[in-house]
Amino acid sequence: MFSHEQLQDLIEGKIVGNKFPYDTKNEQEIEAHIRRLFHRINRIPNVVCEAEWDHFGSGYASFVEFFCYQKEDVIVVEEKSGRRMIKTDGIIVDICRLASVAIMGEDDRYKTIQIETDEIVGGAYGSLLGGLNSLKVSGKFRKIAEKLKQVLKEFDYELLEAEEMNQPLPFQTKIRTIYSRPKEYVVKDAIFYWED
Repeated sequence: MFSHEQLQDLIEGKIVGNKFPYDTKNEQEIEAHIRRLFHRINRIPNVVCEAEWDHFGSGYASFVEFFCYQKEDVIVVEEKSGRRMIKTDGIIVDICRLASVAIMGEDDRYKTIQIETDEIVGGAYGSLLGGLNSLKVSGKFRKIAEKLKQVLKEFDYELLEAEEMNQPLPFQTKIRTIYSRPKEYVVKDAIFYWED
């Protein structure tokens, strides 16, 4: 899929690929393409897509993380002391900023909301990075996953599978990531990383 040289380029933050807009090597053009993808996903009936555009608030992320869910997958867990805790089951789609590839897996997220002001005061969520079992989608999400795959294809993104992503990285290197240690690097770490 990627040569050793391309993987090393990705680790160094270089854009690779010959598909538009990655062939332009223009970060603004790529960001605009990812934003068009985001808006297209939000046009899928009954699907809500939230995006993390700002590198999780610090550092650098080689990807934009989308969290996609159906409205019926949002449930109120509890309400007390003027706060409401909400659980949302959905799918994370990580879109690479450096190559026209993506990964997909499930997550459940929690938000605590101050009822009076509707302000989010807490939360918890997972990541597709750092775990080998994270690139799976169960039957519960089969329909939404198929719709997401169609849109990724429309925008010329290749959805990478767990088998390829979880292979040990075939060479020694240093990746600026908070998710893995050098002796544990897998191919996914070379493409999808966050340095804080």
